[in-house]
Amino acid sequence: MATALNLSVLKAFDVLDLFDETRPELSVELAARELRMTNATTHRFLTTLEVAGVLTAVRRGVYAPGPRLSRLGRMAEDLSPLPPSLQTLLDRLRQNLGESVMACRYTPRGPLCVAVSLAQRSISVQIRTGTTLPMMQTAQGRLFLAGMSPRDRAQWVASQGECKDTLTALEPLLTRLQAEGHALNQGDNEPDIAAISVPIIVEGRTVLTLSAFGTLSRFDEAFFECAESVLKQAATELMAAMAA
Repeated sequence: MATALNLSVLKAFDVLDLFDETRPELSVELAARELRMTNATTHRFLTTLEVAGVLTAVRRGVYAPGPRLSRLGRMAEDLSPLPPSLQTLLDRLRQNLGESVMACRYTPRGPLCVAVSLAQRSISVQIRTGTTLPMMQTAQGRLFLAGMSPRDRAQWVASQGECKDTLTALEPLLTRLQAEGHALNQGDNEPDIAAISVPIIVEGRTVLTLSAFGTLSRFDEAFFECAESVLKQAATELMAAMAA
């Protein structure tokens, strides 16, 4: 039997996901609009998070990350730090490929973008640090699933309340991705967005993914072939740095 989930806790994290470097403050109205909740429900979530010390009210109806969230963030960085060269590597990949590039870390809810280098063009896909992607519909998520043992995948299905048959149908694909060492997204999650992702494997475990992403019209077969080579070379470089 799948473990019952507390949906209110998940919704609270959806609220926190709305914060990023370009949006350090969040109003009740904005959060309600983006999460499709009523103002009253949103205000209750934000007020509860404020009482818990996760958020701070900076003025009436406007909130910012609080001291408890900052402490947990620092702890997470101390316990699982990112490679110091990661951002420099992403910037170099963006310049070489001409497309946005990001690194994701595993979370049970889906791949979490922990660093990104965005292509500078008028029309581009905007994924921010702190964004959580779907697990089964994205190249990054499928790589994390492919890197799990069958037992770990079964436990993930149970913990997330996912349909076991859906993951079973993905098993042949996950086996192939593990052998090929990369995964593609050709409009699988959103119709006009594509990505190619490779795993960063340390001690037999996928700890990060490196991905190039952008509009589907720009990701043709030639680009995928080029990006696969460039990303895999960068992954080898990053794995060597992490093992040192």
